[in-house]
Amino acid sequence: FLPSFTSRGAARAGTFGNVVTANWQENPVYDHPAGALLRLRVVNTDTTRIHKLYLTTTNAQIIAWDGHPVRDPIALPTALKPVLVGPGQRLDFALRMPESEGQKIDLMAKLPGQPKAMASLRAIGSNLNRNLNALSALPPNPVAHPDLSVAQTHEFVFGWSPDSMIANNGVCGSMGYTFWSINRTPWAGDAATGVGPLAQLELGKSYIFRLRNESPHAHPIHLHGLSFLPLRSNKRRLKSNWTDTTLLIRGETVDVALVADNPGDWAFHCHVIEHQKTGLAGYLRVS
Repeated sequence: FLPSFTSRGAARAGTFGNVVTANWQENPVYDHPAGALLRLRVVNTDTTRIHKLYLTTTNAQIIAWDGHPVRDPIALPTALKPVLVGPGQRLDFALRMPESEGQKIDLMAKLPGQPKAMASLRAIGSNLNRNLNALSALPPNPVAHPDLSVAQTHEFVFGWSPDSMIANNGVCGSMGYTFWSINRTPWAGDAATGVGPLAQLELGKSYIFRLRNESPHAHPIHLHGLSFLPLRSNKRRLKSNWTDTTLLIRGETVDVALVADNPGDWAFHCHVIEHQKTGLAGYLRVS
């Protein structure tokens, strides 16, 4: 087996494996009635790899992103323009199964070398002849909308660590080195004491977070306990869909907006586990 973690990988984009699976199987095949409507939920549980995904059908649409119904339509990904799904991110497709028994739809991943079928949906039985356009839109989740006119801005810089401290993670253990930080402060560890929040938020108030990636590597930044709305990027046009994770590409700065409507201490970290465990983590306090 290849090593799960390496110091070289942790300091870069992460340590990649050479076997990819869906539901812990290599290219499983799932049978569904021909012509049926199906909801397909895709979750990237890889701790490192940012997947580039698409379906081998045009009879589908993305209906939810990171657990929230899509309000700003997302184009159906293709082999030429796959959708980027970082570690911990989720997306839901609504699709129509092929009409003829035995025909398949593949969930494809663009990997180094050549695309790979991650999983397949195979049509069986008589054609149910369902119509994808007959589906109603999903009802929106009850998320508070931020008031941008009064929102306070907090800036978070994701980059290298100026400190070589070793995190105190208690029974979870440490990787023995630190490479990353948020606002130049690496996470002291899950068992460390006296560690303050990266930001203190007031319950019910609106905020804008400016998320700046100063590194050459991508970071899927995940916030527990709260949902936010992407506003703008210095690199690309962002879809205005509620989420709890934003994938920061190389050198990107993204503004997101939220209402601090859930009291507590909420983890705020990179979902590439080697980045998180070597400093790229912290928490926010809502009180």
